[in-house]
Amino acid sequence: MFEPARALGRFRWVAILLIAASFSLAACDSGGEDKASRTDASPPKLLPPAGFSGAADGFSVVLSWSAPSGSAKIIGYEIRRDGSLLRSVSSDETTLTDADVRPGKAYTYEIRSRGKGADSEAASTDVEIAVPPLSAARVEGDFSVAAKTLSKSGYSSFATPSFGWHFRPKCAEGACNVVWRDVFEKAVHATLKRKRARYTGDYKGFFLIKCRGTRSISSVHLVLKVARARAIGGEWRATKLAGTVTNSEASQFGCVSARAVHSVKAKLRLAG
Repeated sequence: MFEPARALGRFRWVAILLIAASFSLAACDSGGEDKASRTDASPPKLLPPAGFSGAADGFSVVLSWSAPSGSAKIIGYEIRRDGSLLRSVSSDETTLTDADVRPGKAYTYEIRSRGKGADSEAASTDVEIAVPPLSAARVEGDFSVAAKTLSKSGYSSFATPSFGWHFRPKCAEGACNVVWRDVFEKAVHATLKRKRARYTGDYKGFFLIKCRGTRSISSVHLVLKVARARAIGGEWRATKLAGTVTNSEASQFGCVSARAVHSVKAKLRLAG
């Protein structure tokens, strides 16, 4: 009479046991997937610096960059110029100035992040150094002067003079008027006024000429132009000047008037 009820009860228990087993298997499968995903996770990669750039600043190059986000630990940076090592810096530094560059040259810079036993890929930038005009060259220092007499008149005897000149700018930096002075005859000096790359000035006094053994008074006119320049100590400096020197003497001490024109080429004397 009650057999159907008992049979139904056994069916319920079997169903409950099957459902519980399926939940148990699902839980085990879920745990296995989490463990596998944790095992497959890759460590962070060593990345190159971000935003690497370079800019010319006069006769130097300023490089800048920033630490990359999401990178493995960086212990420093290695900077190369045209393939050769320029400098290695610590991970705290994000700028570098390269002062050893020349006008008219182009440079390729590369930077890598350095980790423990590994380097990142390189980031690169190109920088070109402009060549300033000759008119911007600063005329300063001692110059050796080669002279050639172009014309002369009124002298009983005449030898082409040799010169050594010193130029002192009348400004703290850049191109400007200069004080011209003879190295051997220090009393011979004048201010030369600048107009672009050209310098002109006048001097009156003794200038290597004698009349009957007495120093005569000469009027001297100088016209010089910057013919060559280069970067020296971070400045654009004149290294060669070319022009003319004209000296004339009025009749004096029983001598007749005289005049001579010389072409000159002056070359900067560099220390060492």
